[in-house]
Amino acid sequence: MFQFDISKVKVSKTVNLLDLNHNGITGSIPVQWTQLSLQSFNASYNRLCGPIPKGGDLQRFDAYAYLHNKCLCGAPLQRCK
Repeated sequence: MFQFDISKVKVSKTVNLLDLNHNGITGSIPVQWTQLSLQSFNASYNRLCGPIPKGGDLQRFDAYAYLHNKCLCGAPLQRCK
């Protein structure tokens, strides 16, 4: 199990599969990740928080890719308050 703050993590634009599920990852999903061309994405079962960045492929994935996080919000999950 990995534990780190994902907020400042940079990912190569050539990455097309990102599976981060079942870890202890904290922070918010970086806005820069909207520039990735992802075919598969899963960040479920972590401790992520904040809005899911709009644009790019991140909102193309269903709610299962984001379930069981501390306080993620925004499409495809519930609206942010």
